[in-house]
Amino acid sequence: MIIRKSTLEDLPSILQLYKDVARISGGIARKEHEISEAYILNFLTKSLANGCSMVAEDNGKVVAEVHTYSLGIECFTHLFGDTTICVHPDNQGKGLGKRVFSALLDYVRQERKDILRVELHARESNAAAIELYKKLGFSVEGRAVGRVLDPDGRIVADVPMGWLNPNFVQL
Repeated sequence: MIIRKSTLEDLPSILQLYKDVARISGGIARKEHEISEAYILNFLTKSLANGCSMVAEDNGKVVAEVHTYSLGIECFTHLFGDTTICVHPDNQGKGLGKRVFSALLDYVRQERKDILRVELHARESNAAAIELYKKLGFSVEGRAVGRVLDPDGRIVADVPMGWLNPNFVQL
């Protein structure tokens, strides 16, 4: 298993990964029909320009991806948002998500000392994801009640979470 920074050449593999994961109920927020090349290109381009995208590769196949990037608003230049992780169903529950996400946070700690915060949102019904994020050092910062429509039709809270870079240096 290799964990490395993503490139634009990874777009087709990341697209397939997201489609595979979107087929599973309760995983990523988007459904399979919402996963398009334009969607992947959008976040990959932003992540490569001012953020980070990491992939885990197993025998040449992308089996996990995590990304985050600058929101492009001056008052938020010290944070990365729209943080998303995607792990292939065959690789879930094996610690791969933690490994690839740790690589992204290590990059922020070492290479992006200008970034204080990495933030994300987790569906309240996705307890495993919330626990993973807590283990990585994210803190729960509230509950947005009634924000997410779960695949089973329930409307659940969205849980905003944040991680603070211990190596932050204000420019």
